[in-house]
Amino acid sequence: MSSKEFIENLNRSITIEGQIVMNEFFITFSRFEYALKSSNFVNTDNGKVMANWDTFTQSISNSFNTEKNQTLKKAIEYLLDNPAKLQIIHNGQLGWENRVFQANTPLINKLSITIRDIRNNLFHGGKFNDNYEEDVSRNFLLLKYSITVLNEWLDLNINVKENFSKSI
Repeated sequence: MSSKEFIENLNRSITIEGQIVMNEFFITFSRFEYALKSSNFVNTDNGKVMANWDTFTQSISNSFNTEKNQTLKKAIEYLLDNPAKLQIIHNGQLGWENRVFQANTPLINKLSITIRDIRNNLFHGGKFNDNYEEDVSRNFLLLKYSITVLNEWLDLNINVKENFSKSI
């Protein structure tokens, strides 16, 4: 099966709304990481540059108002109550396990890690067998609410927002 055939099969198994939210999540997350790197929220490893989510979330933690509005509050509650699972190998088989946060992990860090887990699961193919219908699929809601949080975070750092908004 070619990649084109796979995508056609995938699109037949996912609602149009699911396809739209998947695309929006991929684009938003990718552009967000670009904006973080362009705004000097970076880690380096032998010349390789990676977005530094921890430094970014620390920089906005005091201005992040989790009670700003009902949409954001609902998104945060859902992401914390239903975090993405981690893909594991158990007895030679792919499986899933819950991520366990240390008790003292700040809320904003939990959200950042959860959103990156969602990205990893979707990007690395672990979530391509599920249904993404709104109000039915946990995966759909994880994507949708991650976008809500990322958009809120854009408003909390002008430099990141400007780099995110630059023309392509």
